Amino acid sequence: MNRGCNIRYEVFSYRYAREILEHPSHRTAWEEIIGVVTQAPVFIHRNKSGSNDKLDVVQQCLNTWFDRALAVEHGWDYHPLATAIENSRLAADFHKTFPNMKIQAEVQFGNMSRWYSDIFKLQTAYSQSLVDIGLSIVPMGALARRIDSNIVSYERVVRELPSANLSITLPILVIGVEPDDATTIVDLSKIGIPLKNLTKKDGRKKSSEHNRYRIANALFSGNDPHAVTEASGTGPMANSIVEIPSEDGD
Repeated sequence: MNRGCNIRYEVFSYRYAREILEHPSHRTAWEEIIGVVTQAPVFIHRNKSGSNDKLDVVQQCLNTWFDRALAVEHGWDYHPLATAIENSRLAADFHKTFPNMKIQAEVQFGNMSRWYSDIFKLQTAYSQSLVDIGLSIVPMGALARRIDSNIVSYERVVRELPSANLSITLPILVIGVEPDDATTIVDLSKIGIPLKNLTKKDGRKKSSEHNRYRIANALFSGNDPHAVTEASGTGPMANSIVEIPSEDGD
């Protein structure tokens, strides 16, 4: 287990992905990826489930943080097509072209079935020469069990991915994350936004996205995320990519 500035992570190198990225020719990409991963916070709400008090991590806010970190702070393309077929609507999470290296990233803190879809998208892009390497960021098992049941886990990915060696032919860097004592913990129960207004459960998807970007914006601006309200600025991620106007011009 590697200890970064903020979070612990493990790496699984499928088809020598790590060895490729650690080569001096591609070291910039490796350092950027690890730099983002090790700064990730964890978002909790201890009463998020009325039936299971062990579930306390809010995955939607984790996804939003990675959206902001990769797409805004590091300039990755956000939701580009994973295929050359324009009308396919098969979108990746992120894509970035480094010198001599095209990388597609899939960040998954949801159901295991969605991870299989992510791998399909990586292979599709690779088969059309749109990418050279795939990146899959997932939770470690201990973190996954705090999100919900049947959530993708690093341990399961490491166990299952090699069995597809003849069909999944691109190098994939799998990174599993979990918090440790140094991890920034954002307690959503202490902010001025109800949990239902941070998730999609109330049917207000766009409003929920507004509020998650407000929290991410506070973190990246060096402000206290617990002081965020529904009047706080959404920041550049929401403005430029999701096209949500910010009330205070952030």
